[in-house]
Parts: sequence; structure tokens; C-alpha cells
Amino acid sequence: MAWLLARQGVRAPLRVLLVAPEVAAPSGLDEAQGRALNAMIQDHLEHLGGFAVTVVGEMPSDVSPLQGQARTLVVQLQPRRRDQALDLSYRFVWGRRLQPKSASPWEERHAKVLPPDRAFETFLKDFPRSVDRPGVNLVPKTPSVFWDLVQAAAWRLQNQHLEEAMNLVEKTTRQEPDCASAWILLGNLRYRWMLNSTTAFRQDQVDAEAALQQGLNLAPGHPRGVFLLSLLKTDIGNQREALDLLLRTRHKQPHNPTLLTGIAYAARGAGLLPLARKAMDLRDNLAFASLQPQAVDITCLYTGEISRFEASLQEQPGHLRSTSGVLPFYRGYLALVRGDQARAHKEFQAAEGLANGYPNIMRLSEIYDLILRGEKDQAWVKLREYDQERIGMREPDGEFTIRLAEAYALVGDRASAMEMASRAFARGFGCTAWYERSPMLEPLRTLPKWKALLQHLKERQALMEDQFPLGLLEDN
Repeated sequence: MAWLLARQGVRAPLRVLLVAPEVAAPSGLDEAQGRALNAMIQDHLEHLGGFAVTVVGEMPSDVSPLQGQARTLVVQLQPRRRDQALDLSYRFVWGRRLQPKSASPWEERHAKVLPPDRAFETFLKDFPRSVDRPGVNLVPKTPSVFWDLVQAAAWRLQNQHLEEAMNLVEKTTRQEPDCASAWILLGNLRYRWMLNSTTAFRQDQVDAEAALQQGLNLAPGHPRGVFLLSLLKTDIGNQREALDLLLRTRHKQPHNPTLLTGIAYAARGAGLLPLARKAMDLRDNLAFASLQPQAVDITCLYTGEISRFEASLQEQPGHLRSTSGVLPFYRGYLALVRGDQARAHKEFQAAEGLANGYPNIMRLSEIYDLILRGEKDQAWVKLREYDQERIGMREPDGEFTIRLAEAYALVGDRASAMEMASRAFARGFGCTAWYERSPMLEPLRTLPKWKALLQHLKERQALMEDQFPLGLLEDN
């Protein structure tokens, strides 16, 4: 393949493995702030460099997937905060220089202590491969505003600080309204607030979308901004707009793994499983999937590829998928699908006990756990309370709604389960294959309304298949 690309004049993408920084007391940063800086570097390398960036929590012990790769670069920040200034030193090594069972031959880049915006500018200027630096403002110019933005990003995964983080980043957008990163972070925080709150109304959705769109107006095609906006659109049942946005951006950013994760998410919700699988394969060819799963690949559950789905459920310390409760919830859900009630009970208990988990995931985990303990009456009461709280509020994620339908079916309330399955369809979850295959929905398949629901699903899925054929993801 490499020689074919060379003959065609097409260069393979630069793949960057961005290792989380090692921060200690002398750095003036805590671990969460270090991750926030790492994410800002990732955004710069993706948006301005067009590189295929994969973030991992630590340097892999097995470097064999990286060996001999001429266009693979491993980078680890060594940031230091000095009052309001920043030292963006780092070390790097090319994949072609890595050897098994040998210490990594790192090259060090020692940076000067500079105001943060200049530190980023110098980092890009001296990066081992050229990075375009157009007039896009991704870093606040005022040092104090920059550090407020870092702190807000560091608090993003901490429920107890989420409102404080939103207030802080709202202030940064007023102080530096032309900073795209601030708007995208604000949209990200508002989106998490929606997922956390049972009292989130349509205006919260509008505000989150407006912030993300403002960031994209300032930095068109920003991969993280596009990805977040596509998630928001998918969660409110608008997979068509989400896929249009992602596919348009991919023409400009053909080597971005995160955009392909977004395509897989939107496509599976629309029932376009071959498109979702193609996106996942392309993503894993760009990213280092053997070192760390890039997403919880629920698509593989729907296609029956259980081993691949299970492989995507590995713990990732410090990552949203671990801290939010998504990983233990879906490990429990998979055990439930397999009929392993003991394992399901253990995982649901773990999900409901997380300090910074999504409240929706935690509550649903508690309901499933009560069912497994045989306390179906109590589970039904909590499920009904939760169901009623969601009525009249923002249109919730249709895929999450099908999980509520499955819970109703498990407690034996077929009428409510059927109503919830119909609501999941109305809220955009159109994966016909899972409606047909979910073992939890088996009690509904003899109901008169079920056949009509499946017919509606198939008709809508056919329209989406016509609009988004598999060929749209042919390599650019």
C-alpha cells in the first residue's frame, strides 16, 4: 500500500501518539490540568496540522505497533507553569527508532518560559513536522484568561465543579470572544451539563449548540468542535445533519480518527451498521487501536461481533469513558445480554457508585441492579419516576431511551416497554437490527404494535441508506 500511495503522489498521514504528560509538584500543575493542556495540544495538531492524533494515558510497554513506522511520532509533553507563564517542553521519538525491549531513544525539546500564547506558537514552530499557523485563535492571549480556560477544562470531568467550570469559561468568552477554544469548551461543558441534569430543557440544548457553532464559526472544521456538535445532533435524533456535518469536515480533515468515531456513532443510531463499521475500520487504521480502544464500539454489539465489543470496554484511567460510568455500565449490559447475572450485578454496582459518573447512567445502573436482585417492584417505581422526570424536557438520546424500554421489559411491564421503544424510535434511534435482536425486548415481539414499529423502522432506515451509501467513506 505504501508504494501505491507513493506512486499516486499521496502521502500517508503523520500519526502522532500523544502520551499524557507526567506532572508533579514542581510543574505547578495537577494531573487534570496536565490532561487539559494535552487536549489543547491535540486540538492544535489536529486542526492546524491535519495529523492523526491518538491520546494514551502512558507510554505503552509494548511498542511493537509503533516500530519501523516512518510516519509515526510519539510525543510526551513536559509542561511547567511558572506564575502566569508556561514552559511547553516535550520529548519525542520516531517510530522507526523504537526497538523491542530497549529504552526509547527520546529526543528532548527544552522550551523557554513564555506567555502561554507565545509558548504554543513556539511549540508549533519547532514541532518535528511542519504545522500551519493561520490566523485562527485557539489560545487566549491574556495569560490569566488562558489559565482560567485550563482550569475550566480540568474541571470538566468533575461533577462537583461542573457549574463552576461553566461560569469560568463563560467569563473567558466575554474577555476574549474571538478564542474558538473557549467557545468549544463552553459548548462541551453545557453538553455535559445536559447529560448530567434531569431538569435540562430545550433552551439548554440550544445554548450548548450555539456555543459549539460559535467556536466553529471562528475555527471552521475544528475536529473536536465538529465531533461534539455531531454528538449533540445525534442525541436529539438528527443523525442526518450529524452525518452531513461530519462527512463535509472529513473532506478537509481526512486523517482524523475522532471524526470517524462521530460517523460511527451517528450511523449506528440511524441503523446504518455497514457505514458505522467502515468508519470504525478506517479510524482504527489511523489510530493505534491495539494500544487503546478509541470508543465503546456498541456497533459491534448490534452486529453480533461480541468479542470486539468486549475489547472496547477496557478501563482507561482518567478518560471520560471510565469516569462517566459508561464502561462499567456496558460491561454489565453485555453480561446481561449473555445471561451472566452475577457479572452484570457487579458491574452495575460499580457504575452506580462512581463519584463523577453521569447521573443518568448511575440511575439506570441502579434500576438494572434492583431487577437483578429480584426487587422488581422497587425497580419499577424508580423507573417510572425517572421516566416521568424526562417527559416534557429536552428530547433525550434515543439510544438511551431503548435501554429504558429494555428495563421495563425486564420488570414485566410490556405496555410501558412498548411505549418506550416507540419513543426511542421517535427520538431518532433507528437501529432496526437491535430492535430485532435485543434479548431484553423479546417479550414485546408478540404485541400487535411491534410489527408496525418495525415497519416504520425499516422504512426510515431505507431512506437513510439511500442518502448515506457506504461509498461516501471511500478513502479520500
